[in-house]
Amino acid sequence: MKSALLSRCAGCAIFSLTTVGAATASFAQVVPDQAGAEDDTDLIVVTGSFIRGTPEDAALPVDLFSSEDLSKSGTTSPLEFIKDLPSVGPVLGDSNQFSTAAQGFQGNGSINLRALGPERTLVLFNGRRTVQAPGDGFTDTQLVPLFALDRIEILKDGAAATYGSDAIAGVANFITKRDFDGLEITGDYEFIDGSDGNWTTSVLAGGNFGDANLMVGVGWQHRSELATTERDFVLRPYEVNPTGFSTLGNPGTYLAKLGDVSNGAGGTTLGLAQDGSALGTCEATGGFQGSASGLPACRFTYVPFDNLIEEEDRYQAYAQLDVDLSDSLNVFVSGLYARTDLESLAYSPSFPTTQGPTGSGNTQRFFIPDTNPGYAAFVAQSGLTGGPGDPFTAGTPANVFGSYASALFFRPIGAGGNPRDPRGSGRGSAKNEAFRFSTGLEKEFSDTLRAQLYGTWWRSEREAFAPGIVGSRLQNALEGFGGPGCDRTTGTAGQGACQFFNPFINNAASNPALGLVNPSFVPGNENDPDLVSYLQVPNGTFQVEEQVVADFILSGETGLDLGGGAVAFAVGAQYRQSDFSTRPLVEESNALVNPCFQEGDRSCVGTPTDGVGPFVFLGITSPVTLEQSVYALFAEVNVPIGERIELSGAVRFEDYGGTVGSTLNPKASFRIEATDWLTLRGSAGTTFRGPLASQVSPNKVTVLAGIIAANNNFKSQDIFGNPNDLQPETAFTYNVGAIIGYEGLTFSVDYWSYDFEDRITTTPVQAIASAVVPEPGGLANCSSPFANLITFQDGCVQGVTTGSSIARVRTDWVNGPGVKTSGLDFALNYDLPIGDQLVLSLGGNASFVLEYEFDAFELRGATVAEAYDAVGFANYNRDPGTVSDWRGNAYANVNYDMLNLRYVFKYIDGVDDNRCADTGPCVTTPEGIETDFGRRVSSFTQHDLHATLDLEVAGTDLQLQGSIENIFDEDPPGARLELSYDPFIGNPLGRTYRLGAKVNF
Repeated sequence: MKSALLSRCAGCAIFSLTTVGAATASFAQVVPDQAGAEDDTDLIVVTGSFIRGTPEDAALPVDLFSSEDLSKSGTTSPLEFIKDLPSVGPVLGDSNQFSTAAQGFQGNGSINLRALGPERTLVLFNGRRTVQAPGDGFTDTQLVPLFALDRIEILKDGAAATYGSDAIAGVANFITKRDFDGLEITGDYEFIDGSDGNWTTSVLAGGNFGDANLMVGVGWQHRSELATTERDFVLRPYEVNPTGFSTLGNPGTYLAKLGDVSNGAGGTTLGLAQDGSALGTCEATGGFQGSASGLPACRFTYVPFDNLIEEEDRYQAYAQLDVDLSDSLNVFVSGLYARTDLESLAYSPSFPTTQGPTGSGNTQRFFIPDTNPGYAAFVAQSGLTGGPGDPFTAGTPANVFGSYASALFFRPIGAGGNPRDPRGSGRGSAKNEAFRFSTGLEKEFSDTLRAQLYGTWWRSEREAFAPGIVGSRLQNALEGFGGPGCDRTTGTAGQGACQFFNPFINNAASNPALGLVNPSFVPGNENDPDLVSYLQVPNGTFQVEEQVVADFILSGETGLDLGGGAVAFAVGAQYRQSDFSTRPLVEESNALVNPCFQEGDRSCVGTPTDGVGPFVFLGITSPVTLEQSVYALFAEVNVPIGERIELSGAVRFEDYGGTVGSTLNPKASFRIEATDWLTLRGSAGTTFRGPLASQVSPNKVTVLAGIIAANNNFKSQDIFGNPNDLQPETAFTYNVGAIIGYEGLTFSVDYWSYDFEDRITTTPVQAIASAVVPEPGGLANCSSPFANLITFQDGCVQGVTTGSSIARVRTDWVNGPGVKTSGLDFALNYDLPIGDQLVLSLGGNASFVLEYEFDAFELRGATVAEAYDAVGFANYNRDPGTVSDWRGNAYANVNYDMLNLRYVFKYIDGVDDNRCADTGPCVTTPEGIETDFGRRVSSFTQHDLHATLDLEVAGTDLQLQGSIENIFDEDPPGARLELSYDPFIGNPLGRTYRLGAKVNF
């Protein structure tokens, strides 16, 4: 079916370009049968304009990737494609639960042009806005049906004047096939050492029915779990990389109070005891025998219980109907359903205790009486002596002469593993589900005037949780009153429905993740998995966002001609209505029900501890419902002057209403054909981004952050919305470039720049904590202007309180300091025909970041963080994440008849760890160990080989596919992170093999 109208891709411009060969990023792609132009030969559709018919060599920097390119490059998921783009910074999609920026987004994918943040890259699907992660302002790219795509277009330039405030860094447009007629079945399997492998499969069917074309398809992708223990480079000794070790572990350290018969009736001794120390249990079960605050502590490593790849299933179903109702009227309808399931996320066996039912802090918040089944073995295995004392009295351990132990450095479950899981991991879940429906009418009134009216609705749902222990339940179980059927007032400790929880290491036979035998194990002292289920509940949320978008575009050509063709225009309007809601999955994590340390207690409401919640580590949330409406008007004009000059201008007005207000964003661009082989181009404009509804909500969310001031132990970070003072962010962007085209060679270079003011961000958690506690674990400055942003155990006492007693840190959404970044993009494609059938193609893409400068962060009249340049640094614990000077890839492609071979070389420049001082070691541990591990995260290179063979078998087109990625089995360079590598530089999978096939009927 041949449509007489403009492409379904709204917001695209049709350019006439010479097609170049398959490349890592092609400049052009032939799109046949685009009517309305004088010649249907060599036409392309490029994202960045609402005007069609613009001459060759786009004024805007756009990379285009055809489905054929993706197939020849072995790309099977949007994540693989996005991570290979040199212009992209850190993205979501890999397992990286230790990064604050990645928490709560398991299963989500993102695109992050220029490392400006995924919320600043607009993602379109057939030119229309598509599904976002609920409440977070960025598109979940994992939901894109790759099997239905014709091409992907990446606009690497600010585009707010055309698309609105989300398009600050640029635009990614995923465009589906059109007029598809036939049946296509694809499948592949990727061999990964240490896992069950990854596989994908899809079926796409289409056909013409008179003046209508219907296309439907389904796809499934599976990723198998890859444990951290399957890669030697991850599990580094504490002396090399102390990051993945915690003093809040198990075996724990206790203060033990013993009734000692030899000292006379009622006599007591107070002793410091490390669980299992008499048997060397700490190191025998995988820990490091160290110290904290000068006291003995077993440093527990939780990393073996985690994954490099989580088990994940992704499903997509897509359908589109394209109908020519007449020669001048067309209707287009599409529907998308997508789902991502991660039902067994691996966490630490339990999180550490940063608060208990009696208050904040990790020390002496939990007490274990001598009646606990594990107590006697704990005393014997810790080198303590003492006889039975007076009975333990709940709630008053300091005032009784019984035998008990108070937890000093402790987590409920550690090296012995969680009894609910074969590997001993704590298990969580994340499920993302999305629905999208779009329909529109396109009317051509004449050869010079046409209109589009589209409506798009999408709904995004996310249900996710991590396993969190309720503190009051834990204390009850330590005393023998654990379990859902136990009534403390009528029951008897350890009898009937009332159970004991044994916190000591003698409860486990081994470290199941490492396969190490526990010398302290006492058979019969195991914990009941059902009791653990009662203590450890799913702490999470169910989030929903719905958006309705209405677009109207009127475009055409005027009668004015300045020698290069008619002056063209486009005008239009857009309306967006978003509704967002979130609710806790369980009442235990509902801030309206359980706001205080004790489950069921509400006495803290209205006090400074309101909202701490009953969990020992994880935070709580309140149910929230939010809405936001945006109105926009826009206009665009294209003016060809003679045969070699083209000027374009665009302007967009957007109104967010309320305290956010409105904005007017202009943009201008030019294209000059200086010679037959040289084209110059450039653009300049302003951009605007209003805050999300969730950012101006009075609610808070809690994430986990390794706080440097707290000796890198993970603490709770509370992020509060700002309903009163948060204003829009603005930026000035410009781009200047040149394109050289000569006899099969196409080369481009572009300089780009972004200059931000009032950037929407959160106050820096690390800087706040370090401003109050200058030395890790050292004394706190309680007179600091930021001291009340930190919750300490037992408050802040000058000269007494240390960083180790940090319980949680408050941060807020604010308008932060200015940011400026600039750089250069390079692209090269060269096609060399050799004979009648052999074609050699060479090329590549690279991006070089010249600067990424952050101004000083001022807060409460004081500087909380100094200015810095992020280029060449890992930027751990600060924005914008890892920024390499150079990122690039190159390829050599040989096509001979039915066979295509492609070699790809990928390069990511190394970075320095910003946390390391210029002199001395990067880290000196409390034990006096010095390490420089990860001071320089080295560059990473990867070599891949891809092959496709096209055959005709029994009247069908069969393509066989094969790939070897990371041919030389390179390990990622070391970095001082929990996984011992930077996921935004290195590839942890090692050498992988992929076999696949595509059949067209």
